Amino acid sequence: MSKKPKRVYLDSMIFIFGRLEECNSRLVLFLAQLGEFEAVTSELVIEEVEGFFRENFSRETAYLARKFVEELSSYIVRRSDIKAEMDALKGKIKAKDLENVAAVRHKNLKYLVAYDKDYEEADVKEYITPKEFVKLFELRPYDKEY
Repeated sequence: MSKKPKRVYLDSMIFIFGRLEECNSRLVLFLAQLGEFEAVTSELVIEEVEGFFRENFSRETAYLARKFVEELSSYIVRRSDIKAEMDALKGKIKAKDLENVAAVRHKNLKYLVAYDKDYEEADVKEYITPKEFVKLFELRPYDKEY
């Protein structure tokens, strides 16, 4: 078994699926809430989570979702801090994923927990699915990857 990580980057889909379904993303959030690891996110993740819940639910739900992400995250990577990493990655990864990968590399994190085939196709070495991530903590995952 791999050594349990201390800090990991959580993609927006972890917060979205983890709040809506019984799935591995929910287990990831539960582990973070228990303090098993520190969650790192970015301004992009906060914006995406808030936007999803505003569009699909309500302004109030969006506000609560944003607060949840901010409170669970031990560190929020600012866009202004990752400009150099983003410039270096341009053209190597899809624009929608650029900021996440740049944030992971800026903070020198081993894992980017997400469910996004684009990371796999771009050969992002830090990418790990929620299902594989919960296995690092010797938990029995749900059958679904996310």
